[in-house]
Amino acid sequence: MTARTFGASLSAMLISSFLTLAVSTPAQATTPAPFVISATVDYTHNTLTITGQNFGSSPTITVDSLTFPTSSSSSSQIVGNFPSGVAPSSFTPGTYFLTLRFTNQLPAAFTVDIGANGAPGAPGPRGPAGAQGATGATGPAGPAGPQGPVGMTGPPGATGATGATGVTGPAGAKGDTGATGATGAAGAQGPAGPQGPQGPQGPSGSGTGLPACTAPDVAVLYNGAFICKSAVPHYVDNGDGTVTDNTTGLMWEKKTGTVGTPNPFDLHDVNNFYTWSVTPYYSPDGTLFTVFLATLNLDASSSGSSTCFAYHCDWRIPTIVELQGILLTPYPCGTSPCIDPTFGPTPSKSAYWSSSSLAGSPSSGWHVDFNDGYVSFNDRIYVFSARAVRGGR
Repeated sequence: MTARTFGASLSAMLISSFLTLAVSTPAQATTPAPFVISATVDYTHNTLTITGQNFGSSPTITVDSLTFPTSSSSSSQIVGNFPSGVAPSSFTPGTYFLTLRFTNQLPAAFTVDIGANGAPGAPGPRGPAGAQGATGATGPAGPAGPQGPVGMTGPPGATGATGATGVTGPAGAKGDTGATGATGAAGAQGPAGPQGPQGPQGPSGSGTGLPACTAPDVAVLYNGAFICKSAVPHYVDNGDGTVTDNTTGLMWEKKTGTVGTPNPFDLHDVNNFYTWSVTPYYSPDGTLFTVFLATLNLDASSSGSSTCFAYHCDWRIPTIVELQGILLTPYPCGTSPCIDPTFGPTPSKSAYWSSSSLAGSPSSGWHVDFNDGYVSFNDRIYVFSARAVRGGR
C-alpha cells in the first residue's frame, strides 16, 4: 500500500465533524463520556493499543479514513490490528487523527504518531552545573542567661599590735619642758579574706530563630518570617482582584458577578465569553485578544502611574498545563465547579480557553471544563470563557 499523508485540510474537517457531533448529541446521564489517555503503535506485532477511561462496548477504531479490526477491548484498553497488507512502517511519519465509536456512547477523538523512526542521535554533552544557591539568613540570637550571684565577702584581717610607748625624757631645769618621746610604729595590716565561690552559669539561648518542623517539612521565609512550609497557604486572595498560587508562583485573575446575570460593563464578569480566532482560524484575532487581553494590559495613564489591571501589564492566556493546575482534582472531579472558591464565581458548565494548540492542527485549541475537569479541544472560532494569568513560564 502507498504511504498516506495526514493532510491538514482533511484533519480539520474530521475534527470539526467530530466536535459538532459531540456538542449536538448529549451523552446519556448514566453513561460517563469515554476519555483517551494514550495511543501506542507496536511495529513488531502490527497493533495499535489505546488506553483511557469509560470505554463502552463494540468499539470501532478509525485512523484517518482507515478502519482497524478490534483484537480486544475493555473499559480501559482497546487493542486493534493494522489492516491486512498495511504495515505501520508504510505510513509517512507524522501525526494521524484517531476516532473511537461505541454503540452506547459519544465518540472519542485523539491523535497517534505513526511511521518509521530513525536511529536515536547521540546524547548531547552534559550542561554546566548551576550556581550554588545563596546561604539562608541567620536566625536572631537567643536571650542571655541570668547572671550568677556575687560571692561572699571575706572576714576582715586582725588588727596589728600597738607599738611600745617611748621613754619619758629626764626632767629639765626648772621652767624647761622635757622632750616628747617618739611615737611607736603602726602594726602590719592583716591578710585579705578568701574570694567567694562563682555563681552558676545561666542557660544558653537557642539562637536559630527557626520553627520546629517535622521532616520532610522544612522552614521557609514567608511574609518576612520563618514558618513551616506546610503552613504556607496554597492560594492567597491579594485583595486587588487577583489570586496568587504559592505552589507555582502564578498570579490569576479573580472573576466577579453572579452566574447567569451578565454585567456588560465589567470586564471580569463571570458571564463573559470570547472567540479565539476570526479568520484564519489559528490567528489570535478574536475577542479573547482584541477585547479581553487588550483591555487588561491597557495603560492609558497620563501621569505615568499604571492603569493596567492590578498594576500589571503582562497578562496572558494560560497554557493547558497551567489551566489544569488549578483544577481541584484530575478528571473526573467530585466537586462542581471543580476549582477553589478563592478564584471567585465559576460557571459549572463552561469551558475555559487555553493558549495551547492541538498538535498537527493549529486551527484547534485545548480547553478545560470546570464542571468535571474534562480536558478537550475545539475549533478556535467557538465561544468559551477566559481567565487571565501572569508570571511563570
